[in-house]
Amino acid sequence: MLARLTIRRLTLSLVSLVPFAICTASGQTPAQPKVAPGPGEPDWKVLLEERYGLSMFGDLKNPVETTAAKAIGRFRRSGPGEVTFTPLIALGLPSRSRCGWYRTGPDGLPVKRPLWTYTFKNTAEDLKADRNLPPPLEAGSVTRFDPGDGPFGLWASNDRFDDGGVFTEPAVVAAVNARLRKQPYKAMIYPVRDRTTGKDVPGSYLIGWEYSDNDDFQDIVCRIDNVILVK
Repeated sequence: MLARLTIRRLTLSLVSLVPFAICTASGQTPAQPKVAPGPGEPDWKVLLEERYGLSMFGDLKNPVETTAAKAIGRFRRSGPGEVTFTPLIALGLPSRSRCGWYRTGPDGLPVKRPLWTYTFKNTAEDLKADRNLPPPLEAGSVTRFDPGDGPFGLWASNDRFDDGGVFTEPAVVAAVNARLRKQPYKAMIYPVRDRTTGKDVPGSYLIGWEYSDNDDFQDIVCRIDNVILVK
């Protein structure tokens, strides 16, 4: 009888630990925005898994631990030469999207440097057939830049919104963008994973952006190379 009670208690203890193990393994925190696709749009979770071999929360490099404004979001060049910043998929609004990099000025506000633009929206068929990927950039766009040796952030915007854009640092979104001040976490950052070896590519990151307010994080999907994420 004593042996059966001991086994039962042990079993109940193990069962009680299961939800905690699942929660911590996922990497999601209570402060993390709930990610959901818009009507008729691809699911960010599925897109990450099937196309990039990544877990939406398990591989997330800039999770929200307490408040969105405290999430990390700056980079530093990791090696000699220029940094490469390229779009991969365009799933947001069909109006013109813009991306670039920035440094924080003496007033704490971003000094934005534009890099590339496109006026394009990929379809579900594009993703299935690997067509129109990456989206075509407009004349005058550049994908390589020299940020120097100091830390910097990235920004994105869409001409549908005249609001200053969104930034990899949520605190900068909160300072600049009144429309999104209450939900400033607008970029999810991941490693780039080699699907052949299963290993992360050093110095390379994948970013899913959200510039509207529905938190699907796939308005702009892009990649940055030759950087490290500043903790």
